[in-house]
Amino acid sequence: MIKAVGFDVDGTLYPNYQMFLCSLPSLLSAPRLMYYFGQVRKDMRQIEYDEPLHEKQAQLLSNKLGISEEHARDRMERHLYHRWEHSFRCISPFRQVRETLLALKRNGIILGALSDFPIKNKLKFLNLDDLFDFSLSSEDTGYLKPNPIPFQQMIREFGTDPDEILYVGNSYKYDVLGAAAAGMRTAWLKPLFATQGSGSHTQADIIFSSFSELRSRILNEFVQSSSTQK
Repeated sequence: MIKAVGFDVDGTLYPNYQMFLCSLPSLLSAPRLMYYFGQVRKDMRQIEYDEPLHEKQAQLLSNKLGISEEHARDRMERHLYHRWEHSFRCISPFRQVRETLLALKRNGIILGALSDFPIKNKLKFLNLDDLFDFSLSSEDTGYLKPNPIPFQQMIREFGTDPDEILYVGNSYKYDVLGAAAAGMRTAWLKPLFATQGSGSHTQADIIFSSFSELRSRILNEFVQSSSTQK
């Protein structure tokens, strides 16, 4: 039985291409910063560290750009985080997202969000903030997916067993494999040309292409069927 559903945010609740288009001003104004920030985030998924996430990011970015950590931190805040949050004012969620969340809430399911990027006002701009019971980001957990710590913190927030939680995401490597390793069930919003996780070898419990499909499968396979068995 599913008692809780967790959602990734970026690329899962809204299309990635919208964020790309809205982030073009940042990319064009600071292309080296954007490129090396992406490299830093990839590095941080594979290493162990004790520093707070923001400090480690600034340290690695300063090394790549050849600037001080203070300067690197300032550039991240001004050119990336601040502009990205502002960009969310022009982003719309996928069709049927709100209807799906409402249907889950009506069936007594707890909803949470777990993102690798700061959430802040994202859910508010998507007109979804009133439907989530809590939200977490990498800044809260200190690590990026698929590290187990973010998923473990989400499990604690839900207050239920891992196998009673379904985690929904668009990244097979980070969302599906990360949540599955933490004992959660998983739903994968499969990209159009995805190869990883395809076929009979996928670890995802649900593979879906629209939120109406996701809603139907959760309610039919994990909620109504469980009620029938009681």
